[in-house]
Amino acid sequence: MHNAAFKYLGRQAFYLPVQCAPAVVWDRLNAFRGLGGLGANLTRPLKELVVPNLKSGSDWVAKTQAANAIVWDHDGWIGDNTDVQALISRIPATSHNRFGGTAWVLGQGGVARSSIVALESKGYEVTVFGRRQPKVPKHTQWVPWDNSRLEHPRCDVLVNATPIGQMGETAWPIAPEFDPSTIVVDWVYRPNNTYLIRRAAQAGCMVVDGLTLLIDQAAMSWKLWFGMVGPRDIMADAVRNFGNE
Repeated sequence: MHNAAFKYLGRQAFYLPVQCAPAVVWDRLNAFRGLGGLGANLTRPLKELVVPNLKSGSDWVAKTQAANAIVWDHDGWIGDNTDVQALISRIPATSHNRFGGTAWVLGQGGVARSSIVALESKGYEVTVFGRRQPKVPKHTQWVPWDNSRLEHPRCDVLVNATPIGQMGETAWPIAPEFDPSTIVVDWVYRPNNTYLIRRAAQAGCMVVDGLTLLIDQAAMSWKLWFGMVGPRDIMADAVRNFGNE
């Protein structure tokens, strides 16, 4: 999607994926700089590992301790978290209606932390469901993963920030019964139309799928790299057509 956007705008730039073990992330970034590299996106667990060595970071990086987008600036890397910004752009501010402005986040990794920050910025009270006691803000409630509660979610927003339902990962162990007023978000984008998204849509819920969030965060990375938001429609077309080529 980035390369399609570069072509559309006539930019002399190229974006490519690079596999990188955590232990050599800075060696790879130094080599990238040696080739004239300007900016990059990072995925788990690299987005957390780079934070201590960034020259600076946005408020979103400070709050999440994760940077999924970085740019070179004279003598160091600057980081931002466009995962947070992507979710903020898709979730309405809480109206404190049916469930009192509550949000449930499933998972404890970097995307979960980004979701917590985004939801709290919109006024939601967040509860995190996880397998182990996580490092979450003190005002965020944590509860052990409980399938019996998740079968009948009672919240205004439910966010899946785990790999459950992703290709090659564990399938959903439950069949949630959604209230149609609940907003359901699934960060998984392979497959895009996940089991959770399908079930929520069938119940009449507003849904935010992982591919939409992937495109949003990518377009917002351009703001850090080039001072402008990327051409989202072009990027979306490239992604959605990729599997049909």
